[in-house]
Amino acid sequence: MTKRPMINDALRLVRLYWGMSQEQLAEVVGVSQSLVSDIEAARKNVSLDLLERYSHALDIKMSQLLFFAEELEDKPIKRRGKLIVAEHVLKLLEKLKPTDHAQV
Repeated sequence: MTKRPMINDALRLVRLYWGMSQEQLAEVVGVSQSLVSDIEAARKNVSLDLLERYSHALDIKMSQLLFFAEELEDKPIKRRGKLIVAEHVLKLLEKLKPTDHAQV
């Protein structure tokens, strides 16, 4: 059994944290909703090009996305109908949240 890549879960959690549907994210990233679904379900691998598109669309550095995925390693994501996001995941996502330059 191969281990599920954590970058797939990280991208799903970031999308959910930003309150976007798969359709909304697909439009912003410039891909199909089915590709977003396949990425989140780990049916497709995440290329560097796609990771860069996520990075630009969500205003998150690629290194932060990779760090977030690495931090999820060995921390199973619970699912029961709705996603239950653990406290440590929320803290990491808060660090990734883009700063609002307009509020200066």
